[in-house]
Amino acid sequence: MLDKAPLLRIAIPFILGILLANILTIDTITIIATLAVIIFVMLFIRFQLRRSPFLALKATPWLGSLVMGYALMTGCFAGNSARPQQLDLQTINKQTIIARINAIGNKDFSTSLDATILSCPENPDALQHITPITVTITANDYSLCEGDLIAFQADLRPITSLGNPDEFDYARYMRYQGVLYSQLLKPGQYDNVGNQNTIFTISRHLQRTITNHIINSGMNPDTQRFLCTILLGESSLLKQDTRHEFSKAGISHILALSGLHMGIIVGILFALFKPLCYIGMHRLRIIIVIPVLIAYLFITGMMPSATRSAIMVLFILMANLLHRQNSSLNALLAAAIFILTLSPNSIYDVGFQLSFAAVLSILLFYDKFNTVSPSRKTLYYWTSSFTLTTVATLGTTVISAYYFHIVPMLAIISNMIILPLLPFYLSFALLHVTLLCFGIEIPEFSIFLDWATNAISTVATTIGNLPFAAITSVNISTTMLLLFFALYSFLAIWIYRKRFAYAIASLATMLVMAATDLLQFTQAPRSGFVIQNSFSATPIVAFNGGSCQIWCPDDSIETDAFVRSNIGFISHYYIDDISLTDNINHPDGIISPPFAFLENKRIAVVTNTSWRYLRAARPINVDYLVIAASYYGNITDLLDTFMPKKIVLSGGIYDDKTTEFIKEIKSIGIPFHNLHTDGALFICCSS
Repeated sequence: MLDKAPLLRIAIPFILGILLANILTIDTITIIATLAVIIFVMLFIRFQLRRSPFLALKATPWLGSLVMGYALMTGCFAGNSARPQQLDLQTINKQTIIARINAIGNKDFSTSLDATILSCPENPDALQHITPITVTITANDYSLCEGDLIAFQADLRPITSLGNPDEFDYARYMRYQGVLYSQLLKPGQYDNVGNQNTIFTISRHLQRTITNHIINSGMNPDTQRFLCTILLGESSLLKQDTRHEFSKAGISHILALSGLHMGIIVGILFALFKPLCYIGMHRLRIIIVIPVLIAYLFITGMMPSATRSAIMVLFILMANLLHRQNSSLNALLAAAIFILTLSPNSIYDVGFQLSFAAVLSILLFYDKFNTVSPSRKTLYYWTSSFTLTTVATLGTTVISAYYFHIVPMLAIISNMIILPLLPFYLSFALLHVTLLCFGIEIPEFSIFLDWATNAISTVATTIGNLPFAAITSVNISTTMLLLFFALYSFLAIWIYRKRFAYAIASLATMLVMAATDLLQFTQAPRSGFVIQNSFSATPIVAFNGGSCQIWCPDDSIETDAFVRSNIGFISHYYIDDISLTDNINHPDGIISPPFAFLENKRIAVVTNTSWRYLRAARPINVDYLVIAASYYGNITDLLDTFMPKKIVLSGGIYDDKTTEFIKEIKSIGIPFHNLHTDGALFICCSS
């Protein structure tokens, strides 16, 4: 395999270096010094070995090791460089700052901005470096454009996750995007003070302009959202239900602007310029396709996922242009190295991982399993489609299950139906959107796209709702994911090298995976409760033996929304029955508002200010006294009614009120748990 992909020697240690830089704290000076030593040793050995070909041959493996060490330390340097720099918030806050808007998203009642702080005019020393931030405006402001400069008083807050068990770590996700801080603005708290366009803001503005053309067309709203998603990468417009149905059917990858779409676009362009091949101008076709693909990338807003996919496709096209048809795998690795050099944190992006895994699977296994001769056109078409879909699906299933906790069992069937038709759909959609941008809307085209979109959605819904269509709440740990990569590597080497030892290694890895899964299942607690952190409520979640009851004493909550937000928790603790309740009465737990008895812990929830006027003849002993956001009294007013061992402050309480509560609690000497800063309170198995 190394003879076809020599870049493996560089790509693997380079990726490991990026991972190490985020696991270990390695000083940049140490990395640079190590790189300098490696370069010196390599040059010294090369200089000495020129005098002796025999020694040069013997030293070749050592030089290879040095090259791998160089790649490893380069990865560490790239990983270190990608860490976002922190600001001194005490210095920058309350200062007037100017930020450039990079991207805009309008929701039902708010506007979200991706912005970059450029300057602090009143106190230049307060801003040590240009800093990306997210800004939320508590109203829709349609006057703002990408590239606009807005001035406002800084009140930056570190981005934090809610801290609920097994939740999506939003803070870490944003850190990998290079963003550490957020700002909330109300109308009137900012001024538009100018414009400073970059190639990225122009690209995003063009993307939004085309999106508006689609939204203002006569097509069905579902069709509009679907086209904006698969053509322009505007996935935020898509309904959550649609996304869920496509996930169950195993075709959610068509909703993300990825290598699949870029590959189809290239296929469409190749078909359009096919006549060039008849006059012997094969390379000219590639030369024409490359700038067209770059132009398409530009109109998609140059989003990170689209950019990564385009770079992968461009590297493979360049390999073909240079008559390196047998080095597509090497081109893929070169693309990965190039992408990770520019954006090292892309290694943590699920889109990058899925795109890379899908293309890698196709390059490694497609030719090995598709043995039908192209001369048998009909049979070759179906077998190649089946093989292509199968290897790509198998290569990405575990990664998808790790992030989304779902394994679509009928993914191959749904992909066999949708993928052959997708190029025709995209071709027609691109033509229609192009006409819309020139102010031309052909009603028949809109009707056809409405019908085609509905047909795709029907296929996804029908297959997704079939019995055993998908295994949901799948728990794949990081250990299992690493074991899968090991299994994947052993299988690939076995298929190429035909050595029995790698077959044994593959079998052994599968046995270790089965044992690991069994161990995780037996070690997972079967009962417990969680007082969750939330922006507007304080859900108390009790689980026992695969069932889960949710009591939300201070606000309403929907089961579907809870499942979407807590799918990691549900899969980790093997929960398959979820219900909302205000009353539980069985030996394992009691909920009788405003009290609960769970895992031998007494809980009381104060939901309104009227509690401050109540008095008990004898204070009630409770383990946890939960203060909801709707309580505006004093903590001391509650001590005539309750005698708590610990006070729990809801995450929905406003910051100024939380500060008052904490000061009061400290004065009376009762331990407390602030859900907003400390995360959820999680009690398992009578602990």
